[in-house]
This record gives sequence, structure tokens and C-alpha cells, in this order.
Amino acid sequence: MNIIDQNALLTSKQKALLRENANKTYSFSDFISLDDIVKRLKVDVIIEPGTPMRSVDDYYEKAIKYWRSMYEQLYKKSQEDKSFWAECQKIEIKLGKLKVEREAHSSMRLLGLYDSQKNAIKLFPEAMAKADASKMDEYLVSTFAHEVMHAYFNRPGHEKYPYAMFVEEPLAEFGMLLYLWRTNSPYYEWALNDVRSKKNCYRYGAAIMDQFSDGDRSLEQYLKEYKIPIDENEMLSNNGITMPTDPAVKSVDMNGRVIIPQWQYIIKNPPRYFYDEPTGTLGLDGEWNDIKLHNYDSHALRTIHRVKNLYLGDNFFAEDRNSMYFPHNYLKDCNIVVSPANQYYKMVNGIVMSISNGEVAPIYETCGCDKYLIPKNGKIGVYDCHGTQIVPCKYDFIWSFHENGLCMVSLDVAGERSFCGYVNEQGKEQIPVEYEYVYSFENGVTTAKKDGRYGIIDEHNNIVHPFDLDYPDMRAIRNGFATMKDQNGKWGAIDSTGKVVIPCIYDSLVIFDETGLAKVKQNGEEFTIDKFGNKLV
Repeated sequence: MNIIDQNALLTSKQKALLRENANKTYSFSDFISLDDIVKRLKVDVIIEPGTPMRSVDDYYEKAIKYWRSMYEQLYKKSQEDKSFWAECQKIEIKLGKLKVEREAHSSMRLLGLYDSQKNAIKLFPEAMAKADASKMDEYLVSTFAHEVMHAYFNRPGHEKYPYAMFVEEPLAEFGMLLYLWRTNSPYYEWALNDVRSKKNCYRYGAAIMDQFSDGDRSLEQYLKEYKIPIDENEMLSNNGITMPTDPAVKSVDMNGRVIIPQWQYIIKNPPRYFYDEPTGTLGLDGEWNDIKLHNYDSHALRTIHRVKNLYLGDNFFAEDRNSMYFPHNYLKDCNIVVSPANQYYKMVNGIVMSISNGEVAPIYETCGCDKYLIPKNGKIGVYDCHGTQIVPCKYDFIWSFHENGLCMVSLDVAGERSFCGYVNEQGKEQIPVEYEYVYSFENGVTTAKKDGRYGIIDEHNNIVHPFDLDYPDMRAIRNGFATMKDQNGKWGAIDSTGKVVIPCIYDSLVIFDETGLAKVKQNGEEFTIDKFGNKLV
């Protein structure tokens, strides 16, 4: 394996670790190891300096546009037929998740990438060290395996198919996890939890691994066959956890008689539920995972608006905290009771805590910094790992804490509009909840929208540039610049002080990388410009 490290960013021990893992026996398609994939596909492994952020490009914009059009179609139908209203509500939730994912994706550090133009895997050890220097080995191995999957997807005969982020990134994560699992890597559990904790579409890779672990071996075959022609929104239609299936394997011909296999799983405590109408109590018992809970959209869910109590039975167990998204999101106003006989959970200060190896921690979704999102009375707050309230339960949505110790929150007004701000780790509003939108900070400043116009503020709500930037759309400051769209649908860029440095003349977003270059499109031509607007040849 050819490792190019011109800046000596990796130690000899770290390079040896990469080679050791690359050479582990791993039968995948007709390859015998990751090293075999890299060598036979003639992929270089380049160690790059810097701590780049991920580019959102227009993948999320396309997805949001797609689901918004679906919503508009169903909404019109719902005016005449109320049975369509439930689907409208599902799409509203989906759109909200996509917007959250878009923000999470844009604030996610780029630890590695596969450059299809150069047929090279690029790793960014400085970004890994900034994420968590104590986990350098884990980041190196897992990121390398993830990018090898992308190189494999682009193998001869398959490189002609387009990149579909919502399918390919979860699949690459699944491929990485499958490799670590098959090779008995000590990094597997860490990597699985790392993928689960991600706030964008990458986290679905863990859900696919769960499906595989539950016995669905067709997923590995699908991974080996990818890349194939596919709708880039394919996984979005199923919450990203159900892979498209081959119609040829839906039925089996048994001596001229076609049957559809009714597969059964053998588990100790099968998931079960009950619903008691007089008390409005929904009971859950047995072993649940996120797939079962997310897909639990019939029977009791038809009366979900009447649920006032949630009872977790003697044997109730959820595989991970993300599995509890369903009851937390849909049953915010209900009272929760845990059976005294349950050995996995108990109530502390009115919230559910998990018990594992003698340690007690909230079962709710984490928002970073060892803090958790807790729903109460229809709103969300933040609690620490001991069950102590940090942020009061008064917000409608709470994101994750960033390195600067701030976390974005939002409040809905009259069910139509929402306003955003930031709270600090002490639970105080450092940025008042008065903005139509606030992006994440870079070097202490960010773009924000107020009264229909954009401006720039710092982390203490001081105005860096007044709110007189009259654009229909403006994005976060990344690498010192923020791209914006004018009334004619053209894109340009401002710097972190609000000065226009690139006029709105391009047909695509103007997003600069760490080197001060941006790929743009104009009149059908794609090319690169520098931060002064000069076209590079």
C-alpha cells in the first residue's frame, strides 16, 4: 500500500498500524483484504494537512426540495381527504430532521475523503487529533476503512454511476463496521457507537449494521454489488434503515410452486406492547431496537394522540439510546413509569436512567459534553449524566454542544414560525432566541437572520455586521466566507466581516475550501476561482 506523507504528519507507528489493518484477511467480493482493494484498484493513500469541514453542496437542498414537493402534493389532497394528513405530518417531521442533519453535516469535520478524480484516499490526521487526540488509532483505522469502501464503490464498471450521498455514506459506514466486525477489531464497539452518535445520514450505517446483526445477510451482498443505478433519495423514503431489495429474491420457486418466505427470528424476549384505553397507557416490553421502534407505526400508533402514560415492563430493553427516539419524540407529554422489576432502567428525578455495569446514565439522546436531551410537558431541556437539569425544558428543539460550549436552541411561535438562539453549558441564553436562523460559529462569528435580513454576530451576541444583508438565502461562514443567493437565483460570497468579495454571478453555491479556492458553475461551465474571483486555468 502506497502511503504518501510528504509533511510527515503520521508517526512510523501510525503508518505501521494502517498497514497492519489493511493487510488483515478480509474476504470481500473477490478481494482478500483492504490492502488488496487499494493495490488492485491502484489507489494512493495521501496524508494531508489541515482540518477541513465537510461541504454540504446541494445534496440536502435537493432532498429538502424533493420532500417539500411531496408535502405540497399530499397537503392539497388532504384538503379533500383527511386520510392524507397523517402522511403530511410524517413528511413535516422528515423535513425537520433533514434541516437538522444539514446543519450537523456542515459542522462535521472532514477526517478523510476519496478523491475519484485522482483515485486517491486522503486522510487528515490533524483533524482527527482535533476531534479527539486520544482516539487517533481508532480514527485512522475506521476512516481509512470507510474511504476504502468509497474507492471500491468506484471500481471499474461502477464509476459511471453517480454519487448518491444518502445511500453511499451510510453504506460506506456499514462497510467499515462490517470490516471491523469480521476482523475482530478492538475498535469495532467504539466505531459502532461513533457512527450511532452522528447527527447526519452517516448514522444510518449503524442501523444497517443492526439489521445485518439481526440476520439480514442480504445487506452484505447489496454492499458488494454497489454502486448501482439508484435514486439518491432512496434511503430517505425509509428513514435510511431499509435497503432496497432485489425483486428476484422476494419469492422462491419450490418445485414449481412459488412461495414467499415468512422468516421468523428466535430471540429471548420478543418485543410486545399493549394499549389500555381507559387510562391512555401504552406499554412496551421485550427487546427493542431503533428499527422496530421507528417502524412501529400501526396498531397503538393509530391512537398515539391519546397516550397519556408510557409503561416500560419487566423485560423492556432498548439496544441503544437512539432507539428511544420514538417514545421521546412522539410521547413528550406522557408520564413514564418503569417496572420495579426491570433490571435495565430506573427513574431518577422523573427521567429514565439506564443501568449498565453498575453505572447509571440517562437513556435519552445525547447532545454532547455528557449532556442529554430530556422531553417534558411537550418541550425539551438538557440534563447532565446524573439527572440534574442544566437547560430548562422550554424549547421545541435543541441541537448539540459545539467546541465553543454553545448549543443552538429553537422555539416555535404559533406553530408556524420558529426562532433560534444559543445556550451555554450553564444553561443560560448567551445568544437570545430572537433570530429566524443562526448558523454554527467559525472563529467566534456566524451569519444569522433577523426580521427577514441577514447579518453577522459574535459568540456574545455583539453585532459584527448589521442586519441589512438583503438576500433570499445565506449560508454559514466556512473557511472565512459565507455564500449567499440574490433575488435572481445567483450565488456569490461575503467574508466574515460582511464585505462582498464575490458578486452574485454564479449558478452554484460558492463554497471556499481551506486553500481559498471554490468550485463554481456559470452558464453550464464548471471551473475554480480564488477568493478574489479570479478564474483558475
